[in-house]
Amino acid sequence: MLLKEEKSFRERRSEFRHKIVDGIYDRIPVDVVEHLGNANKELIFAIEGVFNGFVKRIDDRIAKTKERHSKKGINGKHDEENNDEE
Repeated sequence: MLLKEEKSFRERRSEFRHKIVDGIYDRIPVDVVEHLGNANKELIFAIEGVFNGFVKRIDDRIAKTKERHSKKGINGKHDEENNDEE
């Protein structure tokens, strides 16, 4: 069990990684670090766009299914229960 003043392995590992990254970044010109950071953000935004496209397709599929069901008079579970009774 850890004492309150002791850091967990995860905290120590995180601090170690930050020291390594800081050490590397300290040897790189600031404008290059800024460019790399912006490139990383652009990559994240691109991935976000892909996921947003997937979410939109799912939402469209749900909307189309609801529309078809409303045209046919299908109301989901309630209709299934009524069909079982017949």
